[in-house]
Amino acid sequence: MKSTPLISIVVPIYNSEEFLDRCLASLVSQSFNTIEIILVNDGSSDSSGNICDTWSKKDSRIKVIHKENEGVTIARKVGLENCTGEWVSFVDSDDELFERSIELLFNHVDEDTDMVCGSLKYTGPFKFKREYTYAKLNGVQYSKKLLRKYVTWGPFGRLTRISLFDLNSFNISSKITHGEDFIMNLRLGYNAKQITLIPDHVYHYMWRPSSAISKNPMLSKSYRKRYKNEINSSIPTKYRRELAFEITNFWISRYWEISKGLIKKVLSTE
Repeated sequence: MKSTPLISIVVPIYNSEEFLDRCLASLVSQSFNTIEIILVNDGSSDSSGNICDTWSKKDSRIKVIHKENEGVTIARKVGLENCTGEWVSFVDSDDELFERSIELLFNHVDEDTDMVCGSLKYTGPFKFKREYTYAKLNGVQYSKKLLRKYVTWGPFGRLTRISLFDLNSFNISSKITHGEDFIMNLRLGYNAKQITLIPDHVYHYMWRPSSAISKNPMLSKSYRKRYKNEINSSIPTKYRRELAFEITNFWISRYWEISKGLIKKVLSTE
């Protein structure tokens, strides 16, 4: 008799043929077995779709969804809609999990916890560190750490109770194509009863050239305005005064990063 998966792993995929086998190998080798793996092929034009189908034939826990390209946010939403587990973990198709990642996260699940976040290992040329000390947070405390960049902006490296998601979680303007992960996590934080941070490394984040600053739409003034409006509307009015300091510092740091990006872009064209 086939057991019902407790945890769903959702992987949005777009033109990831170079890294996909390594990613999927890390998922099927998880020490925690009661899982399903949902691969959402978001209109890839390379062999990613075929790679997904090949893996699904080798492992019955893998389900493949082929769809037209609509971006990573919609791909994650489609994956979530097809989950049958109680918890979900998102994995980017060019990253990987460690063998005990899901097990370590699930060890900290209890009836009061809606999200468990683990530390990340980073491979790439930039300074990036997300290593946590053990803590239990409410939604406002989590949002403060998110705004301060203490907690990773991406949806990966964590387990989230599926019932935490609502229609608003993915209701992000289609014009927001960069930084949408942060908006979704901000909204999830306010829905959560409790978020647990753990020191264990559960996710291997790989930097790729496609994430370079030269391709960052934040360099556009009109895009920054849309993004700011989206974030401001994501913070409940009753929390804005308490988070005023963090929100102000968040925008100061963002504009500083954008300024550095603009300078690099100008220098590279000279």
